[in-house]
Amino acid sequence: MAVPTNVVVANSRANKAEQVSRAIANISPTETPVISMAKTVNARARTYEFLIDTLAAAADNFHIDGDDDSVNASPSVVRQSQRMQILKKSAGVSGSTRAIELYGTSDELAYNMAKKSKELKLDLEKAAVGPQASSAGSTTAASKMGGLESYIATNITYANGTQANATTPGWSGGDTGTVVDPISGDQVAFTETILKTAIEAAWTNGAEPSVLVASGANRARVSAFSGVADLYRDTKGQNTASILASASVYISDFSGQAGMRIVADRHVRANSVLLLDPEYVQLAFLRNYQTYDLAVTGDSRSKTILAECGIIPTNESAHAKIVGLTT
Repeated sequence: MAVPTNVVVANSRANKAEQVSRAIANISPTETPVISMAKTVNARARTYEFLIDTLAAAADNFHIDGDDDSVNASPSVVRQSQRMQILKKSAGVSGSTRAIELYGTSDELAYNMAKKSKELKLDLEKAAVGPQASSAGSTTAASKMGGLESYIATNITYANGTQANATTPGWSGGDTGTVVDPISGDQVAFTETILKTAIEAAWTNGAEPSVLVASGANRARVSAFSGVADLYRDTKGQNTASILASASVYISDFSGQAGMRIVADRHVRANSVLLLDPEYVQLAFLRNYQTYDLAVTGDSRSKTILAECGIIPTNESAHAKIVGLTT
């Protein structure tokens, strides 16, 4: 078949209109499980101090009738501190950009500020869960919060069974220091035995973490453990079968009847797993999320979104961590 003479075909036209979707698809991850589970509190200083305490270990306790009492030692509570970290994201658009018609958005600055808000929360999640050391800051260096992994020092399980060269495995006093892990050659794969060891060790020390937070790879490994729950779904008498390749709860001898909820977090290090008790996690804001306009210096408009805050493990011994896992 041939096109008749002088019939106009579409691909010969220079003035043909383009079709662009009015919707903008964005599949970037936005989940922030740890800061979402934390209780929000107000801070009134850039250094947030909080108090932790423990009970004396159980001991044999028997006395002679009528004898004099001796006063037991009463150790002082421990003052622990966290630094407030300033997080910012900014966006700006030119005058012409604001004037032209754009697909997918009626206000380019507002659209980009909405994106920056989500990005800032992702940055906060990364700082809150990681091994970041806290820093007081100065006129030339920014202050930094210590991450949860940095704080946890009491309940540490080394995947290979030995501390190796981890001379600073967690918080020891004042500000948190940089976490030093076992050497890379000592890293081993995450197994159920390692997890059970960590849960039992935490329970022995009085902790009962109820949320397991891990990277995607380690979260998938947990789904293969024998202690998982929710492997089957009730089909309510229907003939269709449901097979779940995932588990939402891990139950062990020391995790209680409710078990431990399993959560994937893209910002937890691949060679670490955190076992958290949400009752002992707070997010302290010196300045809650706020936006402000930047100075106009030309034909453009810019805004910044800011938060000044720090993650607070109100008692680090309520949590646990597993370190030295292969990625």
